[in-house]
Amino acid sequence: MKRIFLLTLLINTLIIATGYSQSTQSNITNGELKGRVLDIDKKIPLPYANIYVLHKHKGTISNEKGDFSIDISGLEKSDTLRFQYIGYKTRNLLIGQLDTLPVVYLKEEIINLNEAVVFGTAPDPEEIVKNVIRYKDSNYRRTTCIAETFIRERYTNDIDEINFDYKKSSFDDLNRETVAMAEEKIPKHTTSYTDFLGNIYLPGNKDDTIKIDPIRTVALKEKNVAEMKQLEEIFRNALAETGENEYWKIKSGIFGQKIDLSDEDTIPEKDTLNDNEQKLKYFSKRTGYNLKYSWLENKNDWEFLYNTGRYKYILTGGARVNGEDVYIIDFEPDGRGRYTGRLYISVNTFALIRADYEYAMGKTGTNIHLLGVGYTENEYNGSIYFEKKNDNYVLKYFSRKVGSIASFDRNLALLKKRKRFLFDKKLKEIKVGVKITVTSESLVEVLVLDEKNITREQFAGFKQKEYMEIIYVDQFNDKLWKGYPIIEPTKRMREYKKQVETE
Repeated sequence: MKRIFLLTLLINTLIIATGYSQSTQSNITNGELKGRVLDIDKKIPLPYANIYVLHKHKGTISNEKGDFSIDISGLEKSDTLRFQYIGYKTRNLLIGQLDTLPVVYLKEEIINLNEAVVFGTAPDPEEIVKNVIRYKDSNYRRTTCIAETFIRERYTNDIDEINFDYKKSSFDDLNRETVAMAEEKIPKHTTSYTDFLGNIYLPGNKDDTIKIDPIRTVALKEKNVAEMKQLEEIFRNALAETGENEYWKIKSGIFGQKIDLSDEDTIPEKDTLNDNEQKLKYFSKRTGYNLKYSWLENKNDWEFLYNTGRYKYILTGGARVNGEDVYIIDFEPDGRGRYTGRLYISVNTFALIRADYEYAMGKTGTNIHLLGVGYTENEYNGSIYFEKKNDNYVLKYFSRKVGSIASFDRNLALLKKRKRFLFDKKLKEIKVGVKITVTSESLVEVLVLDEKNITREQFAGFKQKEYMEIIYVDQFNDKLWKGYPIIEPTKRMREYKKQVETE
């Protein structure tokens, strides 16, 4: 009996000691406070929760897994961090309290509309959703401004199947051996990401091009194997040797498409730049495309706002966000709809404050399988948050993740031709049977840290640089972002490593 008592005492002592060592381990390292935001009842992560220092110009959001990191250098332990998530009770904690508190729990708090005087009689949820588009232009007015912004782009590609069946070639350098080398050396798994922090100059007119002033850009990029560089050089030289009245065409069966050599993206540039530089116009063009997601105009991305007849809407309750009353509306497909999720819509203005949604069970996006070509979007997750500024709503963050499976099983030909009066003359051709299946995932996260209006003259006067400096890394490095506000990378992203070139 005495032995059992001593054993129990020893176990309890170890448990207490372990708990003490965990509770006293600091979450603050080199001026960075790290933690996680969870639902207190369900113990699930709360992605993209707002976290900011009260009365200070400093804040961030949690990542897709609920993890967060915030620079607290220069702050005191008595300063307060506010944790805010729509539909949950806001929680304020001193930095001193968070030193040994690895998890911040938030409690769901949804107002029962039947008991809330402010809402009166609960309206039709479908009509509320329809009003988002009706009042879109007045709620989200575009202004000429500078937005300090953090952007993360993350891509993964897995080649599940690949086979190149050489048919014929009249090119000297593009032969059977070259095709076999390409099949063997093309990386079967690639991962890449780009973390960007900078000022984005946004025009008031949506037709104008954005401008970018980078602060810091860090990227993980796959290593180009020597053989792939050689193959790229062969194609570059071939395309560059195009005479007058000559052109290039890609053809598969009866389908064909001319290659526009006037497009600067068509022919890869030679390695004339430094290894850590990239033409900024390419990143600027891509960023402008990504930001269009927040315009709420793409009817595929925002199907549940435009085609409400395809959905069933449930008025779950209400909440109060930054002094504004909002409806909380859950939705799911009622037939042809694709998505399921939750909307937060202003009671007074019908502005969409936040949306979190994904493909419903068994649903997909674009799904094409025709004549040996297949493409299926099998994963979609979207999250967006707007904040009211004066009488306008401005973007604070969004996240958009798309997963897809693409396949191609056809003969493919590259032809060089010369224009003639009746029938164009074929000069050279390479033909290969291509069978390939690729699984891909792309994620774009945008966090607007600060925004201020400028004049059209100031916008026109800013000249974007020609090149952007990039810090290339083999793996995510916290030291490179010390003191900079970014979204905390996920564990999976931290484990990404550049692949080593194989012999």
